[in-house]
Formats: sequence, C-alpha cells, structure tokens
Amino acid sequence: MVAVKEQDLHRIGFVATLGLFALLAFIFWLKGHNFRKDKVFTFYFENVNGLEEGSALRWHGLKIGLVKSIKPVLENIEKEPFPSETINQIGNKHLEEGKRLLQRSNIDDLVIAREKINQAQLELALAKSASKQHKIRKGRHVAIEAIVTTKKVPIGKLNQVTIVPSGLIGEQYVDLTTIKIDREFQNKFNYPEPRFISLEPIRLDSLIRVNLESSEAIKNLANRVNAVFTQEDVENIKNLIEEANGIVGDEQLQEDFKESVSNIKHISEDFSLWSLLKGSKK
Repeated sequence: MVAVKEQDLHRIGFVATLGLFALLAFIFWLKGHNFRKDKVFTFYFENVNGLEEGSALRWHGLKIGLVKSIKPVLENIEKEPFPSETINQIGNKHLEEGKRLLQRSNIDDLVIAREKINQAQLELALAKSASKQHKIRKGRHVAIEAIVTTKKVPIGKLNQVTIVPSGLIGEQYVDLTTIKIDREFQNKFNYPEPRFISLEPIRLDSLIRVNLESSEAIKNLANRVNAVFTQEDVENIKNLIEEANGIVGDEQLQEDFKESVSNIKHISEDFSLWSLLKGSKK
C-alpha cells in the first residue's frame, strides 16, 4: 500500500476546495447573481409594452446593460418630487429662443430654430410627466430593474427613459437619454444619483386605433360633403363658370376662371371616386 504524503493531501484538499468554489460561483452565475458592483437603476412605468427580462438597456443608442427584472409594484411609494416647474421654464426658454431664430432669413438659423423648438416641445412634455411621477401606486405601476454593465457611461443627473421597439414591431428595449441642463438651472438638479423621468411607450394597438379613427373621420367628412354638394351641383357650377368665361374679355380673368374650372373638375372627380369607393363596399 502506497503511503500518501501530507503535502499531497494538502494539494488535493486545495484543488477540491478551489473546484467547489468554482462550482458554487457557476451556480450563482446561472441564477443571475452578479459579483461585480454594477450600477442598478429602477424605473417605473404604467405599461412595459411587452418588455422582457434580459432585454437591452441603451444610452443614446449604445448598449450599456440589460434588464434584470420586471415586477409589479406591491406597495405605494412616495419619491422626492422632480423640479418639474424648472423643467417647464427650460422648455419655455428654448421655445422662445427658437421663435426668435425663426424671424431670421439665414438658413442655418432656421435649422437651429427647428432644433430648439423640437427640444423645447420634448422638455415641456417631460415637465408634464415629471409632475406626476413622485407617487408610485400599487397595482398601477411596474418596476423595472436594469443593470449597467459598461463602465464609465456618463449618465447625467437628469435623464429621460422610455421603452422602444427595434424596428416597427421588433424586440423591446429600454432607452436612456441624458437631458442637457442649462448652467443657470444646474443647481436645481444636484442629485447624489441620476434620476429618471419615464415616458410611457407608444403602444402599437393604440397607434393603429388612432389611424383607423382618423380614416373614419375623413370618410365621414367626405360623406357629409357629398350629401350637401351633389354631382348635379358640381356640374351646374362648372357650366356657370364656363359660360361666364365665354363672355368675359379680360384675359387675366379668363385665366382665373380656367383655373377655377380645373379645380371644380378635380373636385368632381374626387366625389366620383368617393362614390365608387362607397359603391364597392356595398
């Protein structure tokens, strides 16, 4: 029988212990535990629009992490209110700057004006949303925990967060955008940790419903016009203008009449098209 040296026993024990720790670490990793000190942020939404655990977390389009968990809120939460009035002031300031630039004829100023106005409209919408987000309600909100795995991401003190799809109906992901704050307002947002204003995602079913309602409204308007303005009325007005055109000698006036006749003709064709469409649906 070969005797086992004490030194060999120590080596065997060390390897076994190391293997056990490796196995435990692997099991914890499979269960989603993270030994690194990654940043974890919590966002609150009323609707997550099909977002799933493991979905991407992006900052200005750059993937910086993933969604760790999505859970319903089980108790009411009171958070520190956002300075929504200050955000509103920032939006109004940029709106006025954009309007002033619109008065200029320089094309560069006009482009900047449009950017300012778009920025202002977003800021005013954020102010409206921020004023309601210090009260998180049980049974109404959903909590999303997201892990930032990319190091040194310059997430600012104030950010907007929303849920958007990859493409029209693709996989959902969480999108962060840091809001640039004017220097004169920075002291209002001196938070120890970044804060987030949630913008509820646009739901595809709501978008389709709005489009359908708009189509119905246009069709109803056309039907009402058809009920008042018949094909016979169109022909009568057309004939009247053509007769007047024949007896008027002014060339410019004749051109105006010709343009009117053309417009009436287009209207007549449009109404005929609507009649055909309605007839095809019967």
